[in-house]
Amino acid sequence: KKMYNVILWKDNGNEDFHVFETKPTFQDLYKLINCSTIEITQGYDQNVSNRTFDMYLDEEGKFNSNNTTNKRATNAWYAWQLRTGHQSMPGDSIVGNVAIIRKVKNASKQDTKAA
Repeated sequence: KKMYNVILWKDNGNEDFHVFETKPTFQDLYKLINCSTIEITQGYDQNVSNRTFDMYLDEEGKFNSNNTTNKRATNAWYAWQLRTGHQSMPGDSIVGNVAIIRKVKNASKQDTKAA
């Protein structure tokens, strides 16, 4: 049975896991990220995957004064840039909560959190 984990990297440094039995929709992610418009960018962090992965974040996050720099997501974004030759504006960062979707194959409900 396929299931999905959503890893939520919060801008306060905490990490949450959410389990979905079907692939999460943008409607699901809006609630987790606390936004109404999603931007997708890429990241790389070996603790998540040995491959590039999508990061879902608030496209208007920098306009929200409640958001702070998400250090873990920013580091993963810079690592992806180094691997791929992409560049951002100097000093740019990712702010707010960031969601990462991971498919868990052949998982029972007990297995999903550890994956």
